Amino acid sequence: MKKHLFLPCLTGKFGSWRYYNIIMKIKDIVDLKTGIKSVPESRKIYSSNNLNQILQRAIDSKRIEPIKKYILKQKDRYFNSITVGISGGDPKWHPVSIRKDEKFDESVINYLNSMYGILELTGEEELFVLDGQHRLFGLREAYESDKQIGEEEISIMLVIHKDNPEGLKRTRRIFVSLNRNAKPVSEGENIILEEDDVSAIIARSLVERYKLFKNREVIAFNKNLNLKVGKQDGNKFTSILALYAINEVIVDNEKIYTYKNEKNKKPIRIRPEDENIIEREYKKVESFWNIYFSLFPKAKDFVEDFENNSSLRNNKDGGVFFLRPIGQEVIAKVYRRYSDSGKSEHVKKLQLIEPKLNSDFWNYVLWDPFKNKMLTNKAYALNYLLYHLGEELSKKTIATIKSNYKKNSGDLNLSLPNPKLL
Repeated sequence: MKKHLFLPCLTGKFGSWRYYNIIMKIKDIVDLKTGIKSVPESRKIYSSNNLNQILQRAIDSKRIEPIKKYILKQKDRYFNSITVGISGGDPKWHPVSIRKDEKFDESVINYLNSMYGILELTGEEELFVLDGQHRLFGLREAYESDKQIGEEEISIMLVIHKDNPEGLKRTRRIFVSLNRNAKPVSEGENIILEEDDVSAIIARSLVERYKLFKNREVIAFNKNLNLKVGKQDGNKFTSILALYAINEVIVDNEKIYTYKNEKNKKPIRIRPEDENIIEREYKKVESFWNIYFSLFPKAKDFVEDFENNSSLRNNKDGGVFFLRPIGQEVIAKVYRRYSDSGKSEHVKKLQLIEPKLNSDFWNYVLWDPFKNKMLTNKAYALNYLLYHLGEELSKKTIATIKSNYKKNSGDLNLSLPNPKLL
């Protein structure tokens, strides 16, 4: 028996499209017979088996599991509207009349009456998602795990699909437009807004709480990890993305997140209910920065008084490695490695490194002396430092270090310098 649904609805018009903003319960959305289908399942946009198989493969299964866990575990869950096409059947629009009231004149009431209503679906219609396929599959899997969420309600933006050549073109156009022109939130904006990712929460806390960062505009809010040295970022200590990357080194994600992706076993980032866990991880990150500034006091000088220490940040010679985000991240990785193994004396040796990027130590590793620009191979830079600290590296890793060193220098006969920090 087909489901007969009466759905609260607003209607509007944008461009050539009449749309209906309806509210549907999850149990009705995921119903495999009368609910919302994916584009390949519907075949309304592309009837070709080959094209639908390509679209089916475009659905990323890795994205579905985190959405499922988010729905099941996050109490403050929320979705944007899912955009859906509707075809066939016999949908009916029932306007809702607003009674006359002294607050509204007749023209306002007439306008509101044309916008509010109830959409009646007989169950013969075909609904197919135009924007939000991964959310649809996440809802399906979450509902299979917990039927109680079926009564929760989701906003659906409905557009009418007409089964004729012109209607097909219009629907394909809106499908492509929604999926191609949608601009994702940048990584930097995610860090500023994120409330489930502990590394992002701590990055914000550092800006607001850490003694050398708070009340100082020394963190760049760029879309990229690196700084644009010059007028834009010349006086910035690091970037928000670099803070996040360093947090990812120090924060123990395996322990703080309860839920794991069933396929790749990676943690699913849902904010810990115990705020003490976040504070504990913040203290670990804060300890790293305290040690960092004790190892490199000139970095502290730079943060506190850029005008008198601007020479530490230079475009022509690169300045010093510990004021570059990549250098800071590599330092964090050395810190984490030796702090965990109880070899803190190795961390102290970092202050013995030649700081200038255009020095013999960093040439061909973090600095290209021919083009006067940064090199950004973090794995190479880390292994190069470990080599100089006397770490026992595999033959393959040593061979890779030597190969990168020669390649970056352009001299295939150049030998890797002997370890300097033993």
